[in-house]
Amino acid sequence: MLSGKTIGLFLVLALVSPAIAAPTNEQPMFGNRPKTPEMLAADAQFIAATEKFGYTRVQGSDKSVQLGWQYFFAKHDIPAAMKRFNQAWLLDPDNGDAFHGFAVLVMERDHDVAQAVSLFQQGLAKPRQSPGIYLDYGRFLLNVKRPADAIAPLRHAVSIPGMGPDAEALLTLALYQSGDVVGACLERAKVQDGAQADIRDRARDLKECKA
Repeated sequence: MLSGKTIGLFLVLALVSPAIAAPTNEQPMFGNRPKTPEMLAADAQFIAATEKFGYTRVQGSDKSVQLGWQYFFAKHDIPAAMKRFNQAWLLDPDNGDAFHGFAVLVMERDHDVAQAVSLFQQGLAKPRQSPGIYLDYGRFLLNVKRPADAIAPLRHAVSIPGMGPDAEALLTLALYQSGDVVGACLERAKVQDGAQADIRDRARDLKECKA
C-alpha cells in the first residue's frame, strides 16, 4: 500500500497546482470520448498482449495501477501515470484503484475539485478497491474544507485493520471542524504517535479537549 503521508502531501500541493489541458489518453477514462476504429484495435491488441503474458484482465489491471503509482511518485510523470491508470480501467472498469489514481492526478494536475470528488466516489462505488482510498478521500475532503463530508470515509478508514495512524488524527480534525467537539475529543484520545506530525499535533492540541 502507498504511504498515506505521501499521497496526502500531493493532495495538499494539488490545491495550488495550475490546470493543464491534456490529450485524450491522458484524461481519466480517455475523456469518455468515442474511439476510432484504430483506437479500438489498439485496445484489443493491448488486452491480448496482457493475456499473452499470462495475466488475467484483473491481474493486468492491478499491475497497471501499481505502475501508475510508480510513475507518479518515483518520477512525478503525470502523463505516464495517467496512461497506466487508463490501461487499468480498460482492463477492468470495476477496479476502484484506477479511479483512486485518476482522482489524485486530476487534483495534482488540474486542481479540479468537482471532478476529483466524482472520481473518488466512482472508485468507492466499484466492486473492488484498496482500503487506502477511504483514507485519501477523507483527507482530500478535509483539504478542500468539507469536513462534514470527510467523516464517513474516515470512520470507515479507522475501522480497517492496519490502515495506519493518520486515520484517527484526520477523523479527529474532521469531527472538530464539523462542530462535533465531544466526538472529536473522544477520537483525540486514540491519536497515535506515528501519525503525520502536522495532523497529529493539530489533533492533540485542540484546546476544548484539554482538562
